[in-house]
Parts: sequence; structure tokens; C-alpha cells
Amino acid sequence: MSNLFLSSMRTYFESGAALSYEFRKNQLLQLKQAVLQHEEEIYTALYADLKKSREEAYATELGLLLAEINSAIKNLSKWMRPKSVATDLVNLPSSSKIYRDPLGVVLIISPWNYPFQLLLIPLVGAIAGGNCVVLKPSEFAPATVSVIEKIISKIFSQEYVHVVQGDGAEVIPAMMQLFRFDHVFYTGSIPVGKIVYQLAAKDLVPVTLELGGKSPAVVENDADIAVSVRRIVVGKFLNAGQTCIAPDYVLVHESIKSKFLEKLKQTINLFFGENKMESEGYGKIINEKRFDKLVSYLSDGNMRR
Repeated sequence: MSNLFLSSMRTYFESGAALSYEFRKNQLLQLKQAVLQHEEEIYTALYADLKKSREEAYATELGLLLAEINSAIKNLSKWMRPKSVATDLVNLPSSSKIYRDPLGVVLIISPWNYPFQLLLIPLVGAIAGGNCVVLKPSEFAPATVSVIEKIISKIFSQEYVHVVQGDGAEVIPAMMQLFRFDHVFYTGSIPVGKIVYQLAAKDLVPVTLELGGKSPAVVENDADIAVSVRRIVVGKFLNAGQTCIAPDYVLVHESIKSKFLEKLKQTINLFFGENKMESEGYGKIINEKRFDKLVSYLSDGNMRR
């Protein structure tokens, strides 16, 4: 994307075209309608990229986005109203209010594990805030990205919301060196998050980072083992484990370890059958590079049947 095009987005924002309540609400309604119109294409794309079932795709992608849009539409008027607050002694007897102004042209960068909702949910907030938006989806989920670009280009002008495709390692630094965004919203890994932060810091660009972490599950000796195991299996095996808040490891009380492991095996088979490769409810690893990385972890511990 050229600096000239990014400058045209700045010009569009400064014109005030995206500021009114009516405009923001209409854009949110258009986005909702477009998502519903392309629902089948979205399911197909998510299956192609991650083998997500319709149920999982709705629960973890479409349903979350639609709920976010509905919430934004419901609360938009209240969010836009000035908020009365207490006045300090120095400024009495005046009154004080907080006005929530748009930031400007913002950049949203999303990962591949939830390629639909982790790109478009931040977009909902940006639209509600009255901003113009550059969307950079992950290149590792091409089928989903193709549908997203189709939706965005159909309902929004390019000066208002624009999708940029390509290798993130090349595209993102090039854009951020050419143009000063007013905010950057990044979801993804810690190493890349550090790079994004460094790129933004030189121009004092505010950044929101949603990064990976470690999520242990703790099972005490008085726990309901069946309930605990079901919750752990759902959390760990959802999206084939490719979730930033999936349980990374389990800390289980020694006295119930054997019962826990046996129930864990039974529950995994109950959810996905004896042959996991043929399960319609179990997804796939996004690409060979990630698969090889997961295989390498097997050398870190002791394997037992």
C-alpha cells in the first residue's frame, strides 16, 4: 500500500465523513448484513483453512462477531454522548465532561488461528469509535482472507476500510515506516508483538497488544473429575489446540492422577472417536511449519501410552 493511498484515508477521516452517529450505525448494520449474506462462504473458508466444523466456526468466529456488532449498535448512542464527571476544586464552579473522540486512521493486525473474528471484532470497535481502518489479516489463512476482502470491498469505500494482503513480515514494516497510524491493534505472538511495538514506538504511536501466554489447569483432589476433564478437553482441543488461552499443562493432585488420566482418555475418545483423523469435529493444524513445531515438542518430555 502506497503512502499516497494511506494519505487519502487520512484526508477522508479529516473530512468528518465517519463521525456522525447515523454513519457509524449504518456501517455496523451493513457489516452485520454482509456477514449473514456470506455465512456459507465463511463456513467453507474456515473449513478449508482450519477444518473447523460449522458448529465450531459459529461458536468461535461468526457468533462472537455478530454479538459484538449487536452490542455496539445497542450502546453506540450512549458511548458517543459526553460523560459528566466531577470537577476539581481549581475549576469550580464550572462543570466537566469527557468527550470520546476518534483516533484517526488505525491499523488492525490479526493472526491465523481465529482469522475471521480476531480481525473483524476489533474493526467493530474502530467503526463505533469513528475511525478509518487498515486491516492486515494473516496470510496463512488465505481462504478466509479472500472472503473477508470480498465482504469489506463490497460494503466500504477504500478510503474508509481497506484490506491489505501479503507477507506480514514485509508489508507491516513497510506501511508503518511510510505512514504514522494513530493506533495499532495487534493480536498474535510475543516475538512479532515486540517488533510491532518497536515500529510504533519511534513515532509514539499508541499500541494495543493481545499476545500469547501460558494457561495451566489446576485440578484439586476434591474436584469433580468428569466435569473437570470435559472442560479441559474442550479448552485444549478446540481449534486443534490453536488457541492462545488453551490449557498448556495440567497440575493435578497426585491422589487423583490415575483416575484423571483414565477419564481424560475416555473423554477424548467420546468427543472425537477412536480415529481422530476421521472426526468431523476435530480441526487441523494450519500449515506444515506449525505441525513440525508441534512435533518437535514431543522430544521435551516422556511419552507414555
